[in-house]
Amino acid sequence: MERERFVNETGADFITSRANPRVVLYAGLDDRKKRNEAGLFLAEGIKLTRDALAADYPAREILLSEAALGKSPDAVEAAAEAHRKGIPVALLSDSALEKISTEKAPQGIIAVLRLPAPPPADGFAAWAEGKRLLMLCEIQDPGNLGTILRSAEALGVGGVVLAGCADPYQPKAVRAAMGTLFRLPIWTAENGADCVRALRAAGRRVLAAALGENDLTLGDYEPLPGDCPVIGNEGHGLPAEVLEAADFCLRIPMAGGAESLNASAAAACILWEYYRGRRML
Repeated sequence: MERERFVNETGADFITSRANPRVVLYAGLDDRKKRNEAGLFLAEGIKLTRDALAADYPAREILLSEAALGKSPDAVEAAAEAHRKGIPVALLSDSALEKISTEKAPQGIIAVLRLPAPPPADGFAAWAEGKRLLMLCEIQDPGNLGTILRSAEALGVGGVVLAGCADPYQPKAVRAAMGTLFRLPIWTAENGADCVRALRAAGRRVLAAALGENDLTLGDYEPLPGDCPVIGNEGHGLPAEVLEAADFCLRIPMAGGAESLNASAAAACILWEYYRGRRML
């Protein structure tokens, strides 16, 4: 039987009950408070599980549904790879895995991953040193946040500062980031304006994506390697204290009557300009 062979080969626990303590714990990880209390988050599906394994991202265990044994050889192979790496594997009844899943159509495999340890409060300067940075302030939509993180990695950003944003480890953000969370360093800041001032004190130029009296227009100035663009909230933009602390406001030229771009579109435009400039060097 497929189940017996898999359990014997991997040493997997076989969990059938939706009331199992691990099932109950993992099912609660769609809540930010419970994620922080447990120090865990979920990455669902074959691609995200494989990405986490490829990045050697710290994992508590890999969950595989019983149905996947006969229907999804890719999911089974990802679970077997986890076992070879020394990561515990659990085989769950379909009902138990469905209780944990936040997907409409679960792929039969979920990685239970460990949240990164909080960085030291006084370590921002050391963390930021040598990285090409992007800063996000008060981005509240998890899908937008994940999309921006994905674009940031694709366009050469070395680290992202989050100030007052949605939780990047929320399931929707994890899906939208498409594996970027396992590779891109993130700094979560208590105060965005303080981060801006720290970056300027380190000799960086901070450019706030907003209209202001001291504008630079994207495409009309020379991007510098140490520049840090800042993208604000989807509705009300950047806080006044961040605008005041920045060196310049950064305007994206647009045609027609549109007043602004979606936060993720604005980030992609700005980051492409910096990436394009680097490729042309």
